[in-house]
Amino acid sequence: MEVATGSIAGGILYRSGSPLTGGDAKEIKEALATKANINCVINLANYRSVIENLSKDILWYRRLVAEKKVICLPMTLTIPGVASNEKKLKTALQFMISNEGPYLIHCFAGADRTGFVIMLLEALMGASLKEIITTYISAFLFDDSDSSRIESHRNINGFLNQMKKMFHVDNIFETNLQSAAEYYLLNNIQLSNDEVAKLKNMLSVTS
Repeated sequence: MEVATGSIAGGILYRSGSPLTGGDAKEIKEALATKANINCVINLANYRSVIENLSKDILWYRRLVAEKKVICLPMTLTIPGVASNEKKLKTALQFMISNEGPYLIHCFAGADRTGFVIMLLEALMGASLKEIITTYISAFLFDDSDSSRIESHRNINGFLNQMKKMFHVDNIFETNLQSAAEYYLLNNIQLSNDEVAKLKNMLSVTS
């Protein structure tokens, strides 16, 4: 899925479930990745030893692994407040800065771990809360049943609560998300001002 909210340029940032799994869906993902000309991958689910085996039949992914344009940073599902996650997030963002896009960020399902990293980038680039929620919930497929609607609300509420923890705010609806994202990147993730500026520039300019 392409992410082009706020001032993120079209054709520069993508999210998905793992391109390395999914049976017949792997061929669809391969076609989409090739069409998008993915040049840099952030894998939030697997260790490098695992992807070297899983990618042996996925030519575009294997090529990027060989070119050292795939970084493997397995995160836990709970993003905010976990020191190891924040250290890995810093490494992931610095990897993005040092490589040209288009970028693909994925975990296993492409929902929670991917969702929070994408949310942070969307917020940094001035996306509205409505846009961010819409992007996040698109990772979940629901029918029109009552149980699906209930599950959808649970996912959104959990996501908003995690955002509040990440940004240390009581009311996410009244928060300047762009300022909160910049503060988080500078103070929690400890990127430099120059790195944050480069990240914003890279996401706003089509490769």
